Amino acid sequence: MYNASFGNEELQNRNLKVLVLLALIVFFFSIIVFRLFYLQYLHYDENLERSENNRLRRVVLTAERGFIYDREGRILVRNRPSYQIALQALSLPRNKSEKDSIFRRLLDIRDINGVQLFDSASLDTAFQRTVWIKNRPIRILEDATPEEVALIEEHSSDLPGVITLIESRREYPYGTLAAHFLGYTGEISEEQLKLEDFKDYSLGDRIGQKGLELQYDREFRGVNGVKIIEVNASGREVGVVEGMGSQEPIPGMHLVTTIDLDLQKIAEEAFPDSVRGAVVAIDPRTGEILAMVSSPRLDPNIFSLKRRERNKGWAEVALDSTRPLTNRAIAGAYPPASVFKLVTAGAGLEHGLIGRNTHFQKACTGGFQFGNRYQKCWSSHGNLNLIHALRLSCDVYFYQAGLLIDMSRINEFGERFGLGSDLLGIDIPGERSGWLPDSASFNKRNKRNGWRWARGLILNLAIGQGQLVTPLQQAVFIGSIATNEGVYRPHFMKEIRSIDGSLVRRQEPVKIREGKMKPETHQVLLDAMDSVVNHIGGTGKRGAVKNIRVGGKTGSGEWKKGEKTHAWFASVAPLDDPKIAVAVIMEAAGGGGAKAAPVAQKIMEEFFYGDSLKREEQ
Repeated sequence: MYNASFGNEELQNRNLKVLVLLALIVFFFSIIVFRLFYLQYLHYDENLERSENNRLRRVVLTAERGFIYDREGRILVRNRPSYQIALQALSLPRNKSEKDSIFRRLLDIRDINGVQLFDSASLDTAFQRTVWIKNRPIRILEDATPEEVALIEEHSSDLPGVITLIESRREYPYGTLAAHFLGYTGEISEEQLKLEDFKDYSLGDRIGQKGLELQYDREFRGVNGVKIIEVNASGREVGVVEGMGSQEPIPGMHLVTTIDLDLQKIAEEAFPDSVRGAVVAIDPRTGEILAMVSSPRLDPNIFSLKRRERNKGWAEVALDSTRPLTNRAIAGAYPPASVFKLVTAGAGLEHGLIGRNTHFQKACTGGFQFGNRYQKCWSSHGNLNLIHALRLSCDVYFYQAGLLIDMSRINEFGERFGLGSDLLGIDIPGERSGWLPDSASFNKRNKRNGWRWARGLILNLAIGQGQLVTPLQQAVFIGSIATNEGVYRPHFMKEIRSIDGSLVRRQEPVKIREGKMKPETHQVLLDAMDSVVNHIGGTGKRGAVKNIRVGGKTGSGEWKKGEKTHAWFASVAPLDDPKIAVAVIMEAAGGGGAKAAPVAQKIMEEFFYGDSLKREEQ
């Protein structure tokens, strides 16, 4: 009885276990069936899309950057094709060990000379960037040679996610010519991405970093496109999928500048690269920049090379004590020297304090006594009127004129014609303002040194020793006093044109200051500038051009005791109908008439006789 009951109990337990097992099997089968129903019917579209995304890739197509031309349509900046080796994040293996394997394989690749193709640190950075940059290629080798591309293709089966692509890179066909205002391009930095101006840019974008490239970057960059590609299990592209949101890139717009290429070439040839300084040539009637030189020069093509060469070139220019990256034409601030005597003279004429034939009681005997100070002149000029004083650049005459006129009147006249602390607003970044000191600004600037304004300072200021001007300001000033028709904003942009050549925008002259004086004041200054260049004894006679009435003013700017002066020459022509104004500054070169005037002369000759000079040479 006991044994039978035990057997029945055991049988019941066994049946119960079977039933539980069958229940579990049914339960799990039901879950699988439900899951299949869920995936196949309820979320079919969603999962289809996910499946497609596993084999489809969205690739950004970079728009070609617009060109830069001179005023006659000659190319100053263009693009060139460049092979790039890059990582495509979505095509890389997800497994870390597989990624590490690709990293090591890349490091093992060497060129024909046994040199590593990839730098370990740069490659590591690129792989890290794949974490947050998914749809854009991340460059690991720029400007690759055909041989380097062949090496990558040779190992392609072992390098999923490593791609070769062709991009356009900036090319500056004239090398150092016009480098400072053209600028250059480079990859956008993380710091720049934080700025409001670049809020719609992405890491990896190449943008303008200086000059016109930066100023007109939005016009140049165009609109990127996109293509949808199909990839295989290894992440390799097998074809382009038409439709599905693909869009061709829209090329950027072209910039037609105001620059005259021939004039730019002559200006650069005339200005030795061994001398620091600048040249600005401008049309005073419109503000159009015709030529601009800053020396020493640099080649912007270095910024379009592969990383290794680019970094080397960058280090060389960045560490150069002569500061070749600085555009001295707009950012170099210098004492205006004796060119400023035109300002002192103009202020005195406007207020009726001096006239064409004004003589001062103290004749120039080589210096001027003021209190216990004795101010020298560069020569002994005797008793002069205003025209003669400007022709010979007599300091003693303008010491006395400055004391009579006073700095407030002198500064007001200078500001009227583009000098001073207000920017002129040229359309490239980096412009620096000048400085016309009065008692308040002088005391503020020199508070730390304990210096205070004194009336005796007028002596130096009246001859342009103590103010600060840029070469751009000097060119604008001499041009606007010659026209007496106002100060126009200096600019490079003449036209913006679309890829098909149609006009998008044209820059019209913009008057920023009235720049007017009395007719009699205007005539005296014109006659004085004419006298400087075209009369016997004039300090600027080396700036004369045959059959052209050139007017100008020389200057020798003091900067360090015992050092040669900065050489200045500012000129304009023809005086009766000004079409071009030129300012030349040569740092520590000596006298303006001897050094700077011949540079301006060559520019003027090219402007007025360029075609005939070329014919004579042929």
